[in-house]
Formats: sequence, C-alpha cells, structure tokens
Amino acid sequence: MSSQGIIHSKKTLKLTRNNIRSDSEIMFEEIVSAIEQQDYTTAKQLITNHQHQFPDHPWLIFYTARVKEAEGERETAQKTYQSLLRECSNRKLLSQARERLLQLKTSQQQQQEEKITQALAQPGGKEIAVFILSAIPSENKKSAAQTLANTFQLDPYNARLQLPSRGWRLFRVGAMGELLYYSKILQQADIPCFCTALSSLDTLNVFQVQYFKSEGDQVTARCSTSNGQEGSITFNWSEVKAKVQGRVPIFEQVVTTDARRKLKRKSGTLDYVQFYDLHLPERSTVLRLCDQKYQFQQSFSLSENIQKGETLRRNWLELLNYLEEKIPDVNCWDDFTPFGEGAIEFPQMLRRISSHINLKRRYDTSWDAAFHLYSGLVFFVN
Repeated sequence: MSSQGIIHSKKTLKLTRNNIRSDSEIMFEEIVSAIEQQDYTTAKQLITNHQHQFPDHPWLIFYTARVKEAEGERETAQKTYQSLLRECSNRKLLSQARERLLQLKTSQQQQQEEKITQALAQPGGKEIAVFILSAIPSENKKSAAQTLANTFQLDPYNARLQLPSRGWRLFRVGAMGELLYYSKILQQADIPCFCTALSSLDTLNVFQVQYFKSEGDQVTARCSTSNGQEGSITFNWSEVKAKVQGRVPIFEQVVTTDARRKLKRKSGTLDYVQFYDLHLPERSTVLRLCDQKYQFQQSFSLSENIQKGETLRRNWLELLNYLEEKIPDVNCWDDFTPFGEGAIEFPQMLRRISSHINLKRRYDTSWDAAFHLYSGLVFFVN
C-alpha cells in the first residue's frame, strides 16, 4: 500500500472513532436533558434502560453519579468521579468528571463555611476549646482516616496517623463552635471524638492532698490550694467517681560527649513525679495526690505500713494499694502519657491552663498543664 493510502486509512480510522464518540453522546442526550431539567426519576429510568445494552458504559456511570449528586449522595458521587479519573481514557468524560469534583469541593466548602459561621454565633461559640479523638479499632481506621482527611483537608496517610489506637489524642485547638461542627461530622461517621472548652477547667476546685487523717466510710483529707491556703475536706468514698493516674517528667541539663569527644549539654529526663487524682463530681472537686508532696508519716491510714527510711516508691505504692482497697470499683484512667506526648505539641494552649501543680523546678515544663487538662477532660467526659 502506498504511503498516501496509509495516511488516508489513518484519517478514516480517526473519523470513525470520532463518529463513535459522537454516537455515544447522542445516545444519552435524553439522559442529559432529564438531568438538566432536574427530572431525576426519568433520568434514572433512562439509565436503567440503557444499562441492559451497555452495562459498564463509562458515560452511564458518570450520569448515575450526576443523579446521586443531585439527590444528596455527594460522597457516593465523589467516589464515582474519582474512580472514572483512574480508569477512564475518554478525554471529554475525564474533563467533566474533574469539573464535577471541583464543583462538589467548592459547594462543600461554602456550606461548611456557612455552618461554621452559624456555630460561632452561638453562645460560647468563640471560646477556646480542645478537640479530642478517641481510640478506634484498627479495622475501622481506613474508612475513618478518609472521613478525617475529607473533613479537615488532610492527606489520608497523615490522617490515619492521627487516629489513636488507645486512649485520647489532642487533635485540634480552636473556637468551640467550629470544633463542635467538626465533631458532629465525625460522630455521624462513627468516629469517637468530643470537644471541651478550656474555661470549663476553671470551674473545678482542685486541692492538693497532704495526707488522709481518718478512715472508714467517711474520710478527712488535709489539703492545700495552689495559692498555699490550707484546710480539710471530709467526704465519703462513695463520692469518688473516677481515678486518674499519670507521671510527669522532671528535666535537667545533662552533659554528654559527641562523636569527637566534645562535651555537649542537652535537656534530659532526670526522673518522674507521680500524680493520682480523685474526682468528686457532686462537689466539682479534684483531690490531687503527688508522691513528692504527700506526707506519708502523717497519714493515719498508712502509719502502720509506712516505715521511716523506706523508699518513696514503696510508700507511694502502699498509698495506691490503700486507695484501691477503699474504691476498687471506680474506673482508673491511666493513659496520660500518650495523651501528654501529643498535648505538649500545643504549648500556647497549655500556657492558658493553670495546672494547680506547685513543684520546685529548675526548668519550666508544659507537662503539668497537660496532666491537669487530661484529668479535667476525664472529669467532664466521665
């Protein structure tokens, strides 16, 4: 065959392919017309009729997504458009799928902004609050990560890393109204989460327990406030509804040598301070015990078991055993460390919190405020 004949054959083939695409578009004109007239019942019927002859036709899949989008099933439509972008090669169809995705994104953002504006206008909507993600089973993380990514405009991989496998993760800090809006979206997708205003921590009465001086069903605790005022509080063990346990690091400058044997100073963890909170919700009160502050020799309940010269660790364990005997059925929250590791990434927020922890330290730390925040969240969630 001559070169001229080959060129003519290629032109004929190209025209034929173009005619096929045109025939496909003409074939579905009635569906397009029905969608444009918002007659979705007719559009669905026409799609069903054509599917018997063309069960996997990409244009029918696209128009099905258009109807789903119009009927409010936007997430389903979005997934269909994304699937077409991955699997289809028709340029016109790809262009329309991209256009629909862009319109969906723009519409969602506008609706989201309007709802957030309304939420911020509600009483307390502009208060500073924290947004907490709760632990989620591994088998549910894939779908949860996608919802989290869509809601907060995140990469799905990074969104998955934000979902805790145990305990809580401090995910966001912001205005209460906005965070409440996001929490409703996630809760509807079965992602456990909640948000709490920082100002709620100010409603708690926090007392540092120096020692317990009587026992039985009723106990008296000698206490002090963060301002140094001393006094006593008498309560029943039955009033305690939650226990919170955690340890806070003490940092010191340590000297090490590098590869060239040069001295190098850096901050390191010297030790840990142990805390144990008892929650009395009917009194809006937190009784805070600290191994560095508790006066073991004065504690009437422990005097028979506490001996001079014993290590602090052993005395502290003796105190915890005593509390376990008195309130064995009260739930103990002890996942503070993973929560604290995430919380200290928000230092500006933590500086807003009065920790009610008075320890002499050479170096300031955000961990005190992080523990008080954790205990406060337990108080209000519990």
